[in-house]
Amino acid sequence: MKLAAASENFSPDPAAIFAAAFSLWTASWERASRERADLSRSYHGVDQFMREIMRIATQFETWACRHLNFENLGESWPYLLQSEFGAACLDGMAFHAFAAIDESHFLRVALRLNLPLRHD
Repeated sequence: MKLAAASENFSPDPAAIFAAAFSLWTASWERASRERADLSRSYHGVDQFMREIMRIATQFETWACRHLNFENLGESWPYLLQSEFGAACLDGMAFHAFAAIDESHFLRVALRLNLPLRHD
């Protein structure tokens, strides 16, 4: 993460966005395979499915920059997202309902990942 010039806030990291998207993409395809679901059909094509994945990853990274204490993270943020984000995001959520995911879901995901929250 890069520190913003005159503040304690972090700016979104493209590597973290990619890692979160890759993790969610992989977890979704694995789950769809187990459940014999057709993601392409659920999203009117794989292109729309990927747009939703990228939207969620970008919004989560932006949310994380405002709400997480990266100084207390203890491991590489993109690597953590790549290995854990997809499963945490899908836990308790239907993968065919990604259009409904917004910032209100991200605290639940952060708590499932045991991420250090800022106390502002």
